[in-house]
Amino acid sequence: MASTQEKGATRVGPQTSKLPTPSDEFHKMLARSNGAWTGQATMTFAADAPPVTSTSTLTNTMAMGGLYQVSEITYNIMGKRITGIRVTGYDAAKKIFTRAMIQDGGNGVAMEGPWDETVKSMTFRYKQANSSTGRESEMKEVYTIIDENTELLELFRLDPQTKNESKILNVKWTRDK
Repeated sequence: MASTQEKGATRVGPQTSKLPTPSDEFHKMLARSNGAWTGQATMTFAADAPPVTSTSTLTNTMAMGGLYQVSEITYNIMGKRITGIRVTGYDAAKKIFTRAMIQDGGNGVAMEGPWDETVKSMTFRYKQANSSTGRESEMKEVYTIIDENTELLELFRLDPQTKNESKILNVKWTRDK
């Protein structure tokens, strides 16, 4: 009878794998942001166009035993209601945050990035397809924890010709009381 295990393969099971736990400071930091938040957003679609403002809501909860923060986001842009879901975690082995975002009215993205203790922020770099042109843009998201009741999301796009970053979104989140 032939063996179903390849020669030199490592058997994966409870005895060889260690499950992550939400006991580190970064998972606890995510959990501190649980609850309802209101955001004041400013979006810039083109350098020669006036900025667009919007109010948004954000509800954060921890999931999967405290390993991930699930965020439900709702906002209006020019009269259109948009909803999104964001999942943020911390990879203790790589020492980076991971994040995935999906929303109606756009493409989903996955990203990862480090925590900078000196400025209390996570910086994510990723590529995102433009749903109008089909071309990918290089993006940067900076998420800053200002204090227990205030967080800031900044989104930048890299111009492929000039290599300059331009801020396209700024959301100041305030915890609901």
